Amino acid sequence: ACRALVDELEWEIAQVDPRKTIQMGSFRINPDGSQSVVEVPYARSETHLTDLLERVCEKMKEYGEKVDPSTHRKSYVRVISRDGAKMDLSGVKIDGDVTSSLKFACESIAEEYEDELIEFLSHEADNVKDRLCSKRTDLCDHALHIPHDEL
Repeated sequence: ACRALVDELEWEIAQVDPRKTIQMGSFRINPDGSQSVVEVPYARSETHLTDLLERVCEKMKEYGEKVDPSTHRKSYVRVISRDGAKMDLSGVKIDGDVTSSLKFACESIAEEYEDELIEFLSHEADNVKDRLCSKRTDLCDHALHIPHDEL
């Protein structure tokens, strides 16, 4: 669930126009007449990331559960492609129980680790999935051995 959450957040960030900015800082005027306002890229701003965390778990209904035949370990995979391409859904379980439990797990992670998610995603950090889901939180210890393009 953690890895699916990070995937969705990173995809949403990538969809924002890199030229879009937001003003941050104090709008008060300093004694010298200047203001402490800076423009930062909107995509990785705390404002945008907080907004994404409020709604990203709705995307979990686009996931199904897949069980690895050799290890019997469960993982969540996207069942609706973002670009409309056909997907191989063999061995993927898609039902309301799976999506509701994934959504609940997503919301729990987003709430409990909101500060960490914003910290990692506000900077273009490498391997956020491993750093957050495995190293910082221990939510996915086993996932350190999964290739990065998988969930």
